[in-house]
This record gives sequence, C-alpha cells and structure tokens, in this order.
Amino acid sequence: MDLFVINRYRDSDDEDNPEDRESANLIKLKQKIEERKRNAVKKTTDEIVLRPPVKSEDKQETPERTIADTVEDTETLKEKPEQTKKDKPSAEFKVLGVKEFQHKVTVKRILPHWLSNPIEVSTNLQNLNCKVEDQDWLHSTLKSVLLSEGVTDLFPVQQLVVPSILRSHKLPAPFWPNDVCVSAPTGSGKTLSFVLPVVQILMDQVGHGIRALVVLPVQELATQVSKVFKKYTARTSLKVALLSGSTPLRQEQKQLVRYTETQGWICETDIIVCTAGRLVEHLQNTQGFSLKHLKFLVIDEADRIMDHIQNDWLYHLDRSIKLDNELMTGKDNSLSWRSLTEQRQPPHKLLFSATLSQDPEKVEQWSLFQPRLFSAAPKSKYEDDTQSKKKYTTPDELQEQFVVCEAEVKPLILYHLFVEKQWNKVLCFTNSSQTAHRLAVLLTTWSEGRVRVAELSAALDRTKREAVLKKFHQAEIDVLIGTDALARGIDIPECDYVVSYDPPHNIKTYIHRVGRTGRAGRRGAAVTILLGNQVNMFKETLQWEKKDDLPKVEIPDDIYERLSSSYERAINSTKHAIQQEVTSQVKKSVALKRGTKKSRPMKRKLSDSKE
Repeated sequence: MDLFVINRYRDSDDEDNPEDRESANLIKLKQKIEERKRNAVKKTTDEIVLRPPVKSEDKQETPERTIADTVEDTETLKEKPEQTKKDKPSAEFKVLGVKEFQHKVTVKRILPHWLSNPIEVSTNLQNLNCKVEDQDWLHSTLKSVLLSEGVTDLFPVQQLVVPSILRSHKLPAPFWPNDVCVSAPTGSGKTLSFVLPVVQILMDQVGHGIRALVVLPVQELATQVSKVFKKYTARTSLKVALLSGSTPLRQEQKQLVRYTETQGWICETDIIVCTAGRLVEHLQNTQGFSLKHLKFLVIDEADRIMDHIQNDWLYHLDRSIKLDNELMTGKDNSLSWRSLTEQRQPPHKLLFSATLSQDPEKVEQWSLFQPRLFSAAPKSKYEDDTQSKKKYTTPDELQEQFVVCEAEVKPLILYHLFVEKQWNKVLCFTNSSQTAHRLAVLLTTWSEGRVRVAELSAALDRTKREAVLKKFHQAEIDVLIGTDALARGIDIPECDYVVSYDPPHNIKTYIHRVGRTGRAGRRGAAVTILLGNQVNMFKETLQWEKKDDLPKVEIPDDIYERLSSSYERAINSTKHAIQQEVTSQVKKSVALKRGTKKSRPMKRKLSDSKE
C-alpha cells in the first residue's frame, strides 16, 4: 500500500558497493583525527605549559595510530575512568588566575552647590568673642535691649547669620536678598538669629500692613517666640500679634485689622507670630487680612512643619500673596533683568531647624531664591556621602548615656535617679500620653511627696499646659513628664537632665529630645532607658550620627531587692487612683449627655385628626 511506503533519499547511489562506502568513511575519519592533532599541537604552542621540558634525547617517535588503536583506547577509558582521572597530570591545565571580588562603586550624591558648600557655624559656646557693644552693624536700640537682658556676647550662629541678612537688604533695587537656611543644634541661639535682623530692618521703615510672618508648629513655641519679639520691639513702633488659638478668633481679628471709611481695612500689626492652622483660619475668615506687603517669611522648625502640613497652609499662603499671577515663591522660568525689575519681589524666606533636611526634593518645595546654608555640621559631611551620615549635631556640653534593663525594672530606675540620686530639673519623655499620665501618678504616689512630679502632654488643654510650664520655670516642679510635643523648640531654661523612658522612634526625635538640656553653653546630661531587644536598633539609629559608642550606665545589683516591696504597694495605689479617675470621667460624660437631652426642645406630637 502506498500509504505506508517510506521513500528514502540518499546523496549517492552506493548501495551496490558497500566496501567502497566503508573505505571512504575510514578516510574521512583519519582526516578528522589528523586535523585534531594539528589543532592540539597549535594550541600547546600558544599556551604556557607548566610541566618540565623534556630533553630531546628522551623523546621517542610515536608510531602512527590506527583506527583499531583508537577503539582500543576508548574501551580502556570506559573500563577504568577513575584511574585515568588520577593518572592525568593536573599541570596540563591552563591557569586561569585567582578569583577577585570587587566592591560596587558607591554612587556619589549630586547636590546643589549651596547644599554641598555650607557656611560652617561653630558649636563652641564656651569661648565667645563677639561682644555686643563692638558690633557696628547692630542698632543701638537692640544693643541696649540685649545688654538689659544680660546678653553680652553673641553666639556663633548669630554672629554669622544676622549680619548676612542685614547686608543682603542693603543691595540696590534690582537685586533680591538671598534666602537663608540655618541648621544648628538646639539652644544655640537660632531665635535671636531671625528676631534681631527682622526688627532692625522693619523699625526704620514706615508703612501699614503685615510685613513679617513667623510660622511655628505648636502653640507653646509660638507663644515663646512672640514674647521674644515683643521684648525686642518694646522700644520701637512695631506691633506684634500672636495667632495660635490661645485666644478666640474674634478677639484676634479685632487685634489684627480695623475698618475706616477713608482707607477701608487697615492692618494694625507689623509682625505676626502664628501656627500654620490658625493662619489658614484667618486667611479664610478674617476680612481685610492681607499679606500683600509681606517682606519676611520665617519658618521655625521647618522640617516638622513640612512633615505635618496643616490644612495645606503653604497653598493658601501662596494664593494670598500672589499678585498678577506672581506667586510668593518668586520662581520664574528664567532669571533675567526683566524678571528682576518688573516682577514684584517675593518675601525673604528664613528657614531654621536643628534637623533641617538636606534632601533636595524636600527643600525644593520652598522654592528658595539663591539660598545660603549655615550649618553647624562639618562641611565634609556633605561631600562623598550617600547616606548623609553626621547630618545633625548636638551641643558639646551635652553628655549622652543609655541604660539597659528589663521592662519591669524601668520604673525602679526612675525612682533611683529622681529620689535616691535626687535629680531635679528633669524632663522625662514617653511615646504616649497614657504612659506619661500613669508614670506621673506612680512616681507621685511612690515618692510620697519627696519628688514633685507633673505631666505635660497633648491630653491637657492649653491653659493647663501653660500653668505647668510656668511652675517648672519657677522650680516648683522637679520632674516634668511629657510626650514629644515638648521636644520641639520650646525653651525650658535650666533643665539639667533629660530621660527618655521610651526610646525615640528616629534620629530626629532623639536630637530634639536631648536638645532640651545643654542649652546656651550650660552643662547637661541625657539618659535613654532601653530593653535588651532595643539596643541594636538604638545603636543603628545613632550610627548615622556617629554616636553609636555612647557610654552605658550600670544599674545597682540590689535595686530590685531594695525597692520591690515599696514598688508593689505603689503599683496597687496607682491602679486604684487611675480606676477612680476613669469612673469619675464616665460619670461626668453621662451627666453631660443627660444635660444635653434635657436642654433639647420637646418634639410636638402630630394629632391624628385634622382641624
């Protein structure tokens, strides 16, 4: 059947001569063998052979190998493969060299010139050589206020930043002042670095309108900065207003603007110190509140304000200042003579923080004009540094330590420090307001009045927080326990110790916590209490700032035996006190709900019958 027939095609018709076909195959096989021999000889002449040379006398002519010999050799190889491998000399292999592992080349960070070349600020606050009386660039009125406040020498950051700002405002009209960024440790005098130049420049100018806006993250810090401004403007005609929610909105509006029949709305304030959220409220609700004449925009604690933007305040500020599609950023596609002469000059921006970010993407959000950076960190940290090590600095007068213990021993360590070692003027930080409250109740009960303890957290209202801070300033409180709201910029004078009951979450929080002590050249100590499983994480956090070699404080061996019985009694009393607080709060909330129900008008029942 044709269906199962397979036609085979051959190149030649040699089916009748099988002997000729075999002889042709043998000839081809010999030719391949000879070609392989020639290639092998050629390779050995090109390569370095590591076996000793053979003398010509010892050489023997090898007989020509036949097909049978080749087949015989292959059969012996199959029978004894292990023996042939051992007998084969290893010297015949070519040496390829030693394996070398190369590290990946670190990619260098390319920063803007002003970020990579900061102006270095000294952190030495002991040897001050800038006398206030000798500074010709400082106004006589401000000199007298400084001397009356006991300031005889300017700190290094003030010595560099203040005259730089003053010089930039003396340039001719087409030139705009350079924006300024300052990154310096807490307590190094950053507040006066912007108060002095702003007051001195505005006090010689006449005009109505808000000319300086100072934005801060929290109410306590805004209150503190406003007091400093009022102190240095007391002998001038400048007026300062605080907008932080500490007073009702309507009262702040009366303080800000006034309506006249001839000129319309008039601003009564020259300098405004505010929080970001309160600023947005006035921009939206206060009629006549205008920032068209703004000359200074000061951002204190700039990194925190950018991390926690309240109500998108920068957008609302931008819309309030812009005129003819010119934004307050002063950003133009090209820097030309036309843009300098025709475009309205944007506000002079001054950014201050102890942990100012060097991330170009974050700094770009401020749209700074030809900025200059004053940094207390060495210049070398900005060069060849992808990981931004040694980004922040702490005062030289600060002594930093840590303690390792178990969780149940942490309150015992606080008792040992505060009661037995009699530490006072202490700030103790926790990571939650609940922990702060329980710790305050425990130490008050346990110490039996020997240590005056108070708490300060976001759970308290503004008036209570101000009262607590005032008592701490007047040395009526020995230990102040609070959350990280205390760690941002608030100047607490004469604080000798900082204790972190809970470890900080990141390096920024740590820098701001320990920065509450060792301020303005005073000595200070900071202690962090850690659990055993938190030590490595804590050291890795501080490794970026080259602080991973902090000394470890040893705990007395008999601390648990001495204090365990009194600790148990204090714990039971604390539980009972907190339970009573919870019960009273529940009763108050229930009474409040009942009162609101009684005050509601009675619903009128509809009659079924229609009149």
